[in-house]
Parts: sequence; structure tokens; C-alpha cells
Amino acid sequence: MYRLPQLAVFDIDGTIAVGHGGAISEEVVRGFEHLREHGTITTISTGRSYVRMKEALGEHFKNIIDDKALISVEHGAKIVDKWGKVIVESEFNENDIDKLIEFTGLNIDMVQLLAFYPADLNRKAQIWCPEPSDVEKTREQRGYYADVYSGSLIDVKEHLKKQPISSVTIKLKSFIHVENLKIEFAGGSIKAVFQDGALEYMKSKVSKARAISYMCKYFGIYEHNILVAGNAMNDVDMLNMETKYRVLVGPDSKERDTILGYTYAPELLSYMDTPEDLGRFLQTL
Repeated sequence: MYRLPQLAVFDIDGTIAVGHGGAISEEVVRGFEHLREHGTITTISTGRSYVRMKEALGEHFKNIIDDKALISVEHGAKIVDKWGKVIVESEFNENDIDKLIEFTGLNIDMVQLLAFYPADLNRKAQIWCPEPSDVEKTREQRGYYADVYSGSLIDVKEHLKKQPISSVTIKLKSFIHVENLKIEFAGGSIKAVFQDGALEYMKSKVSKARAISYMCKYFGIYEHNILVAGNAMNDVDMLNMETKYRVLVGPDSKERDTILGYTYAPELLSYMDTPEDLGRFLQTL
């Protein structure tokens, strides 16, 4: 019924931006302009927090995200509006926090830092370093958007229990190389996903696809009238949705082959080697 999608949802890093935190090209900007000129609601689904999502989009934030759009952040753990108001949040309970802290403690030798985002999306990320000597270096690296501190892991657990928390990230030490592994905790309701040199804790039910389904119901849009685009393993669930356009961005490589191994119908995907190719594709719709 619709040639253009009514809703278009994009990952950021490696999908519309070059690499992690890279530039957004003019071709991509023109692609978004074309969609919005024809009535498509454009938005983002990212593993980043709301603050870091805005940082990544920079000057393009106001044009890439439609004013009436909902945004999926923290891998779908939070759905927010353009101005940072939380619409939906999947919160950890005390049992979840106990399990993730226990697992972290058992594997503390591979932990470089632990990070989580406060319920107030405009507050800085909280970053805990197991080694006090790493605090100053981490402050310099993380810049203005993080409060960095040290102390006991028990203190971290108590801190987590005092506020609504929907995701926790463990940055792994550089000698640890684990990718594309998901662990479900027995008797609990959280999962741990290893990707991009990090271990992401989140509720088992949380996913980008689930967040996008919520957006569709919110706007009264059928799933087969939307576009999704991603480039990594954490985008597979949304690339498996029965959407009008499913776009996988990235060159032909072992990483692409791994992603395709988890997709239900790779023949239905559109393949773009670069974000610029994605931008040009959007302009043809």
C-alpha cells in the first residue's frame, strides 16, 4: 500500500555513522530529508544512552529524529521521546541486581569498568572502576558525560538498588575477546550479552524489536509498513521483523556472515556496504 515506509528506525554506529562515533555523511542526511519530506517518521534504536545518542548525532539530532518520534535507547531497555521523557522502561528488580553483581564479582579479573545510566536521562552516566588507579584515566577518557568513582562492589550493588536501573554495561579488559555470546541467568529475568568488547546486562524480554513493536502500536502503523536498518549482532532481532525494508549495512565479511547465520530470511535483506550507500538507497524510495 505504501512505497515509502511510514516509520524508519536506524541503528547509529556503523549504520548511519561511520564506525563507532564517526561522522554522518551528507548522503545519509539527504536520505533522511527525503524520507521526512514524504511523511516518514524517522528515529533511532541504539545501545547508547539518551545523552550519548544525542552526542553521537550532534548537529544532525534535530533533523534525523522526527519531533513526534519515539526513540529506543539502551538496546530497547528504555523508550523515550525526543526531549528525553521516559515513555517505557524495563527495570531490574533486587534479584536481578544480586545476580549481575554476583556474576561480575566471580569474573572481576576481566572487568575494566562498570557503567550504568540513572533514571534521569539528562544526568551523567555512573562509572565504577575496580582499580582506584584507573579512576583518573577513565575520567579523562569519558569526558563530561560520566561520573567516575571507585569503591567496593557491595557499594555498587547498594547504589543500584536505590534507583530504577534498566541496563548495566561491563567494559572488558583489552585481553578479553568474547563476541556474540548471550547468557540467560537461570531462575532470573536478565540476560548478559557480550559484544563490542563489553558485557551488557539487560532484562531478558528487552530487545530492539520489542521496542519497535511498541512504536508501531503507539503510532498505529503495521509492521510491514516500516523500515529497519542495522549493522551488528545486536540488530539481528529487528532485522528479523516482518518489515517492508530490512537493511543490513556493512561490507561482505566474516562479521556479516555471522549476522546472517542468525537471520531468518537473509534473502529478504537489502545489503549496503557503507552508511553512504544506505543514504543513497533511502533517496531512491
